[in-house]
Amino acid sequence: MNVKNFFSLAMLVSFGYGLWFFLAPQHAADAYGYGAVTTPLSILLTKFFAITMIAGGVMCFVARDAEKSAGRTAVLSFLGVSHLMFLYMNARSMMSGGESSMNYVDLAINVVIGFGALYFLMQDRKTA
Repeated sequence: MNVKNFFSLAMLVSFGYGLWFFLAPQHAADAYGYGAVTTPLSILLTKFFAITMIAGGVMCFVARDAEKSAGRTAVLSFLGVSHLMFLYMNARSMMSGGESSMNYVDLAINVVIGFGALYFLMQDRKTA
């Protein structure tokens, strides 16, 4: 996989989750197992999170054709840090009993994107 394909994958994941959380926040809450306790505030916060996911997808779309540069490094750093933090929060949630099938999907996605971003950061540094 090259960096362009990696950005395309990250873009699709970000857009997919972002649109799902924005257009159907209650369905997303149900899929994660906390739908029964949603409030108007939690739905609003889910939509704000969705907006950041969509913006991340746009950022990945723009970065797909970028050559090695400070901008591409910034996008890869954002993806690495954010997805590894998502991975930590996901694993912590699963250890405290919050398991659903979506947690396993998220775990896999965050491992691939988080460590993939670190891999491409290291490749850029190696060729510098």
